[in-house]
Amino acid sequence: MKVDCHSHSKYSHDGRADPLKMMAAAREKGFGYYAVTEHLDRDYKYCKKERFLKQLNLPRYYRRAEKLRQIDCEETFFAFGVEAAYSAKASEWYEKTLKKYDFDVVINSIHTINGGDAYFGKFYRGREQDEVYNEYLDLLSESLKVPYDYDVVGHIGYITRYCDYPDVSLVQPQYADKIDALLKEIIARDKCVEINTHIKHPLTEFLPERGILERYYELGGRKITFSSDAHVPEDVGHKYGLAARVATEIGFTEWTVYKRHIPESVPITSGDE
Repeated sequence: MKVDCHSHSKYSHDGRADPLKMMAAAREKGFGYYAVTEHLDRDYKYCKKERFLKQLNLPRYYRRAEKLRQIDCEETFFAFGVEAAYSAKASEWYEKTLKKYDFDVVINSIHTINGGDAYFGKFYRGREQDEVYNEYLDLLSESLKVPYDYDVVGHIGYITRYCDYPDVSLVQPQYADKIDALLKEIIARDKCVEINTHIKHPLTEFLPERGILERYYELGGRKITFSSDAHVPEDVGHKYGLAARVATEIGFTEWTVYKRHIPESVPITSGDE
């Protein structure tokens, strides 16, 4: 089955299209499972400067999601959830709030690091790569232990999207121990790793990098899913074929998808690159 477990519509601050248009694109492209997972970026409230980001109107989005769930489509299962961006200061709010909503899937991700926005080049300016990467890996490890329920660990290696170091890869000896520790933690907590293809860096095609996916498999990790992280209909399923091919080359045979937080394994189907 072709699946896409991570996308954004106009309810997210950076989304563009109505959910119905995103859903139609998934159906037309032959996806058997498609999830809308709007940005829930409570972490930005604790940024040093970037507090401009428009927060998700969660009750409004959930009411719309409940209506969209009623759409009868034999070809595609439409799931709804959020991408909860981690920060220690936001954790209490997530814990109190997320339990009120019966979502299908919650993605645990990192966009800001200790009050700085990793999207902008100024976050990296004047800082050594090892300092930045170790700070990110420590925060990622911390995020796995949150008290609220989540299903998928989002775009591992997010900082490599936007930095300009000569070698952006996380697959380097000095990070191996921390990467092993966080992959073991993901496995122990029975969480899922997404292959995220929303990449703009010319040296990286998807996250996490292949070396990290291979290590995850070596350690016994089997829960993976595909995520286009699309923000417009034309990007739904972007590079699905590439992700499916790489996953099967490594040894994975199934995608994991979520319905009301219950994991379901489906065979990986190949597709266009």
